[in-house]
Amino acid sequence: MYLMLSSAIYYRRAFNHLKLTDTNFTHCPLVDEWVQAEKICKLLEVFYETTTLFSGVKYPTANLYFPRVITVQLTLSQALQSSDEFMRSMANRMFQKFDKYWKDYNILLSIAVIVDPRFKMQFVEFCYNKLYGHGSNELSLVKSKLVSLFEEYMGLASKSSSSNTSTSSHSRIDDSASLPLNSDSGCMDVFKEFDTFQRTELNDRAQKSQLDLYLDEPKIDRSSKCNVLAFWKAYQFRYPELAQMARDILSVPISTVASESAFSTGGRILDQYRSAMKPDVVEALVCCRDWLVGQKETTEVRLDDLTENVMNLFINEDAGSNNAATDY
Repeated sequence: MYLMLSSAIYYRRAFNHLKLTDTNFTHCPLVDEWVQAEKICKLLEVFYETTTLFSGVKYPTANLYFPRVITVQLTLSQALQSSDEFMRSMANRMFQKFDKYWKDYNILLSIAVIVDPRFKMQFVEFCYNKLYGHGSNELSLVKSKLVSLFEEYMGLASKSSSSNTSTSSHSRIDDSASLPLNSDSGCMDVFKEFDTFQRTELNDRAQKSQLDLYLDEPKIDRSSKCNVLAFWKAYQFRYPELAQMARDILSVPISTVASESAFSTGGRILDQYRSAMKPDVVEALVCCRDWLVGQKETTEVRLDDLTENVMNLFINEDAGSNNAATDY
């Protein structure tokens, strides 16, 4: 519907010109109808972009889930406040469907947008403040789950590091050996003050976790092209545990198949003759079909090979008929 409306709006002047030049063309939309079509097209554009992004062709990372779904919800909320009665009624029906499937945001996928350096926590706070107001329980829940998940990764890392530590002793290097032999007491005082300053700075930095340091850094420009997986691969030595957590979260698939394919598959399995199957049986049938079709799609069939097989088939038929005639 969005593609048809956008194409029609693009050729709006052509329709109007055809109305003036061709008397048989009597079905040209009116001005009010064009305005209505533009409003509907603007509303459906968000759904078209979201469906295209979530389709199983590109396999997007999990950080793209939250911005798209929140955009759909905010768009529907604005349409509910429209002065057009038709737009309000359409948005109301669409919002009921949205609440049925997308009302409760998955916390893990909400955390996925935080590990995107273009959004971080500021984007989640901005969206939740628009939806639920300042200081909402939903935002506090996301923050607490983020901290607890990071602490779990830190605990696993500390266990693995403690099991791999060796008991070998390291000799300490004398600090005075690195100083010049002819250094006076004034220079020694400067070095001592520098050592004290460095230890204080390290202690202050050690009190902040990897998560705090990452969130305190400035965000990357949102309009820039950022490969979030490549970003965490580059920063894995600076934030080792946080990078591991980010990679695990980003690998969560938003969708494995295209939306139209999913609905058409369900319609072929559940029909008027088979409508009382249990959910686990339906899931098993869908998975088996995907596995079987996936194995068939892996074997590519070339057009030349197919043509050659057809020609060989005709040759074999002609040879068989000649042999039959000879035997007779």
